[in-house]
Amino acid sequence: MGAVMTRKIISTAIYLALLPTSVFATDVDVETQLAQLQQQLALQQKAITRLTAQLAEQQQQKTQLNDINVVTTDKKKQSFIRDKSDTPSLTFKSYGTLAYRNDEIFDNIQDISPDRRATTDLERVVTEFEYQINKNWQIEFEIEYEHGGTGTTLEYDGFEEFGEFESEVEAGGEVIVEKLQVKYEFNPNVQVKFGHIYVPVGLGTDLNKPDQYFTTSRHWSEASMIPQVWHETGVNLITNWQDFTLQTMISTGLNSEYFRTTNWIAGGAQQRFETNTADDLALTLRLDYGDVKKGKGVGISYYNSDTSGNRRNQGKLDVDGNVSILGVHGAWEYQDFTLRGQYLYGELEDSVAITNANKTTPGLRPGSFSQLGSKSESAFFEAAYNTQHMFNLSSPLYVFTSFDYANPLLEVAKGTPIDRFDISEFSMGINYLPNKNLILKFQGGQRQYAQSNIDNTTHFSASIGYIFSTTL
Repeated sequence: MGAVMTRKIISTAIYLALLPTSVFATDVDVETQLAQLQQQLALQQKAITRLTAQLAEQQQQKTQLNDINVVTTDKKKQSFIRDKSDTPSLTFKSYGTLAYRNDEIFDNIQDISPDRRATTDLERVVTEFEYQINKNWQIEFEIEYEHGGTGTTLEYDGFEEFGEFESEVEAGGEVIVEKLQVKYEFNPNVQVKFGHIYVPVGLGTDLNKPDQYFTTSRHWSEASMIPQVWHETGVNLITNWQDFTLQTMISTGLNSEYFRTTNWIAGGAQQRFETNTADDLALTLRLDYGDVKKGKGVGISYYNSDTSGNRRNQGKLDVDGNVSILGVHGAWEYQDFTLRGQYLYGELEDSVAITNANKTTPGLRPGSFSQLGSKSESAFFEAAYNTQHMFNLSSPLYVFTSFDYANPLLEVAKGTPIDRFDISEFSMGINYLPNKNLILKFQGGQRQYAQSNIDNTTHFSASIGYIFSTTL
């Protein structure tokens, strides 16, 4: 249609150009010629108007057709995006740390004059695979290699009352499957995780990668009270509402046969056995505001479980051994400042009965110890400032200070608690990140002991950590 109209316009223009010559070649008077010319001009003007309208209509139809094509293309793109979200993907993640420490060490519980010793430790290498089946289903598993490998080791436990050497196969402490998790997302506000998963108590299960804490090693205060990076078999329902996240978890409970003076219930995680006893289950509740992992959140957690039903030798004890733990935690980043911290408080029922039963349990070589706390508490706090902009550096350089405190014998059900394990530590140090995958740490500090005849001790440590993630 466009070519036809173009030819008409060209013909009309030629006709108009030639018209005056043909008119003035006749003998008709001038007035008649002018009238005829005006009539012809009026007709041509109507033709031009009509053609202009047709051209405008054609252009409008073309624009509408283009719009339809754009919408169709957008719909195809959206459909592709939806299809892509359902395409399986595999992500490989890994992180690890190697540490050096120069510290004053006590040989046993009676020792009040420590010796200075230097140690190195390949603390851990963690490999993690995350398989996204589709937009709703995900499988994730994580394997941790601790202290360089696995095998039979000889350990000296100086904090048993008289000190003893123990030869044991580190089947549960050296190579650990920390996570074997299946996650289903009903919608962005409701998720469920089940399998071998993290227990959401405190910050340890959220911020355990090398770039998620400033100290050279993870905070010892937490490990003095509960299993660090605590993981159990269970199911966790996660619900979101605006900026609030509620976690409700049912999992296997602890085994009180391995509760100890030095680290309260931390040894009660059943990772040392081939199977976990599940006669006593645990309930964990956690409510967060914001996102702790992104440095913008605070929260509270609560854990409760009986522990005697999970003992391997149940004939030794006929009490519940109930454990309850309350935790408060938070992490906050503002410009170049970072703050993180937590406080844990716990109570253990039937602590005297558990202590007496553990002293005489055959085959487990628990050693001899005097007390088990009926109440326990621990805390840590760290603050850091990124000096990158201050010194015009190309990479982040954090200066930090930290405080750790633990007392697994805050109270005892019988007698007076010893203050040998009431310890506080103040530290300062730096973190340097030459790139996003590596972090170098240096730390110096001093420990203070509540026991009056023990002087403060000092330490220096350094570590290198790595972390990376790639989608295969």
